[in-house]
Amino acid sequence: LETNMSSLNSSFCSVSKTTTFPRTQSDNKSAVFCSSSFLSSSFSTTRASCIQSQRGSLRTHRRFSNSNALRNKNINEGLLSAKARTVAMSSSSSNDEQDVKDVQITLVECFVSNADENSREKMTTETRRNARESIMELENARFDALRKDNQFVLVEIFKGKEALSEHKSEPHYKNWNKNVESLMSKPRAKRSYTPVFPTNEDWNRVNTPLQIDENGQQIEVLEGSGTSVACHVTITVHKKDCAAFEKISIENAISSKLEEDGGCLRFDIFKRIFSEEDENDENDSAEEYLFAEVFRDSRAQTFHAQTQHSQNWKTKVEPMMAKARTWIQFDQVVFPTDDTMWADGDACEEACEMAW
Repeated sequence: LETNMSSLNSSFCSVSKTTTFPRTQSDNKSAVFCSSSFLSSSFSTTRASCIQSQRGSLRTHRRFSNSNALRNKNINEGLLSAKARTVAMSSSSSNDEQDVKDVQITLVECFVSNADENSREKMTTETRRNARESIMELENARFDALRKDNQFVLVEIFKGKEALSEHKSEPHYKNWNKNVESLMSKPRAKRSYTPVFPTNEDWNRVNTPLQIDENGQQIEVLEGSGTSVACHVTITVHKKDCAAFEKISIENAISSKLEEDGGCLRFDIFKRIFSEEDENDENDSAEEYLFAEVFRDSRAQTFHAQTQHSQNWKTKVEPMMAKARTWIQFDQVVFPTDDTMWADGDACEEACEMAW
């Protein structure tokens, strides 16, 4: 494995030496606006080909930090980070198009007892532990946990139905399920979504980045060290206006990611998938969207609300809405505890970070 990774590291370095990435905001705009085409460009193809020969030996669980072979202190942190990103992109197929899976996005709502403060604290601890283990699963893209009063919302994103099913068989999930069942004031509820922005193909290329020390161990970040704030906005749109709404909203999301000092950490757009059990009187005439927004701090969120592109978006989409939008401002980001983990870990490194 170390031999293979040495070869991989050399490949990464050789590409990096011949490729430069502009840092100015003007150049960043070009990179962001062509995110989909950029990721499938010749650079992406070249980088993908560099890791293709390594995929067979790296098709394993992302829990690589427990491997004795990786405890060699001579392996630097950069190489270990490359391993984490490469494992997340591994596949048994040599055709990148065949690697694309239908991303499964699930929001799970859990309510704990209002009367018991200990229940909320225990729920926070158990949920954070479960999330930390879940992002180590090979086909996990994100696993975020947010809290508003006694309501916990888990945002789970997996690459394919098989990955979602395997998640439920993991020991850490079973332990979480067992430990929190008695804390809930009512059965948890879930909603399913399909990605709008980033696209399904883009979600297949990313994972939650990990902070790894020189011994190959994931660095634990102290609770409360992050300053990020999160909110979810729910918007119901007339079906006849959905195409226009998505176009305008994607443009707004891209502009949000380019805001001053990078204050917008995430601006993901999901479209709800209604099941037969869901009660939705407007299902025949309207669609429901969710904006998952994360900002560096409350100041960055206030700045976003006052931007011209945000005001323009509100004006343009208001006639498209079947009813007034609703939102929830979360009190706490339970996970990730490290704000750098809101970014997207990917084998194309800086270029992908700019494109998102």
